[in-house]
Amino acid sequence: MLPLIDRYILREVTKSFLAILFVLLLILVGTGYMRLLGDAASGNIGNDIILNLVAIEALRVMALITPPAFFLAILYTLGQMYRHSEMTALFASGVDNLRLFRAVGLAAIPVMLLVSWLSLDLKPWANGQRDLVFKQRDVRSEFNSAVAGRFNESKQGNLVFYVEGISDDRTLLQHVFVQNRQHGKLGLVVSDEGYQRVDPHSGEHFIVLRNGRRYEGEPGRNDYTIGEFEEYGVKIAVQEQAPPGTRVRSLPTAELLESESLAHKVELQYRLMLPLAVLVFTIVSVPLSHAQPREGFYGRILLAILFYLLFVNLMALSEAWMASGVTPLWMGRWWVHLLMLALAGAIGYYRSNRFDLLLRRWRG
Repeated sequence: MLPLIDRYILREVTKSFLAILFVLLLILVGTGYMRLLGDAASGNIGNDIILNLVAIEALRVMALITPPAFFLAILYTLGQMYRHSEMTALFASGVDNLRLFRAVGLAAIPVMLLVSWLSLDLKPWANGQRDLVFKQRDVRSEFNSAVAGRFNESKQGNLVFYVEGISDDRTLLQHVFVQNRQHGKLGLVVSDEGYQRVDPHSGEHFIVLRNGRRYEGEPGRNDYTIGEFEEYGVKIAVQEQAPPGTRVRSLPTAELLESESLAHKVELQYRLMLPLAVLVFTIVSVPLSHAQPREGFYGRILLAILFYLLFVNLMALSEAWMASGVTPLWMGRWWVHLLMLALAGAIGYYRSNRFDLLLRRWRG
């Protein structure tokens, strides 16, 4: 059975952590959703994959936002206790900083395990699902991302089409105009409706138009033809390309452990840095949370945000240095955590009574 003080701190930190995590997730997912809606409105992606991408994006960012959310939760909880003089009462009753580290450490253990699972297992899987969604989007007909009431051009530039209306499930196109070139001849096709079809044997994509006319050639020439049809298939040329730069991030962690590739080692260390960041932020948060009674709260939050932004930038710098060979393999990217701990120690020492004592001796 945990002591009452430990249970109190653990409960307050957990409540703050869940609230901050929910807010950060809501902000990031909401921003991503608005961006995807803009892409869908411009025809870059189909409406049918927006919700899938939003869910995948939420899983991808969970490992990234959990450490800072826990960091802010400890700062907020302990900072509130300092400002309400609860810490003064605890210190007067014999509670020291080691007891605070033990209390927040109990909260940090399940968070570290959660981030380990998110970073080592769930995030690579989500990256793979994201790659798969975009790959399926690329091999699907570009009519899926067509915008009604405007001219749409294929990525290859060899086809221009216009649709007056699209059904809600985007399977039926109404009043379709298509301009394409076949065998060196320019053709225009106008039909009442159309739908997409994938050949089960070849996998090729077609747009099948019904009840229309095809005009081929140049008007005034002898080879100019006009034909009517009940059904007419227009082949859609697509390129099967996965988004660049995502393959390594999608590999399972077990595969990275067995690999000797430098790029794989860089990615593996990145995944391990996130759960370790929870431990670093836990150690850092106790000295940073120290505040005087009735001291302002926003200055502490600003310092925490700057601290985290420095950590993020150092992570990016460590990746570039390790990939380019600036830092040796034995050093890898671990120096970022050591540097952050040293910086936190310097800040804690600066705010302590020992620094004031040293400063007075130096002046006197």
